[in-house]
Amino acid sequence: MRRLSSLLAAATVILTASAATASVLFTITATTTSGRPVSSVLIGDVVTIDIRVSSAGSPAVAGLGAAIFGYDGSMVDFLSGSAVSSILHETCLPGIGCFNGIDNQIGGASPLSEGTVSAGPYVQLFNGVSLIPRTGTGAQDPGLDGIVGGGDAQFRVTFAVTGATTFQIGTNSADPVLGNAVVYSGGVIADATNAQLTISVGPGIPEPGGALLMGLGLAGLAMGRWRST
Repeated sequence: MRRLSSLLAAATVILTASAATASVLFTITATTTSGRPVSSVLIGDVVTIDIRVSSAGSPAVAGLGAAIFGYDGSMVDFLSGSAVSSILHETCLPGIGCFNGIDNQIGGASPLSEGTVSAGPYVQLFNGVSLIPRTGTGAQDPGLDGIVGGGDAQFRVTFAVTGATTFQIGTNSADPVLGNAVVYSGGVIADATNAQLTISVGPGIPEPGGALLMGLGLAGLAMGRWRST
């Protein structure tokens, strides 16, 4: 998988390193198989994270690299992920399709996968650049269901939960390995307004380590009672 930094190297004609006010926004919704809120999940729950990306339309966006990162891989197990093939279209016609967007170099027909760098695990959601910066806001972008303006998720990722952790969803330009960021017209580089999701285990539900200790304790208590009879 090529990183955003590799894609940008192919479009250096529009790039200069500087800062900008973020106009790209990530929003999420999260559900669990148990129906419990993410603040009180069950061990073994599957959490589905639905993600959409939007832009204010100005400044125009020439490129984007985005991922889910910052989570504890020992507390969740990646199960699956999917992504749309393009975003921030300038023209969308119901029943026909959308045009003049930024193509995703991953996703589309290919399922997403989890990778690992020195900073920890991550799931790359989007890698793409356009030689013509786009002003689409994403409001009419099709989701994974392909419906123009339907509002379905553009990215969907599922994890099985074994403990508490926090996900960061979006960009992290300070990471020298992944190099995820937004590239605006003129080559201005900045971070998006990221989304964050914290998963906690419900009250009275022991996490794996605590459950093991509790089990050993109960076994010891039972053994003691057996010996005393």
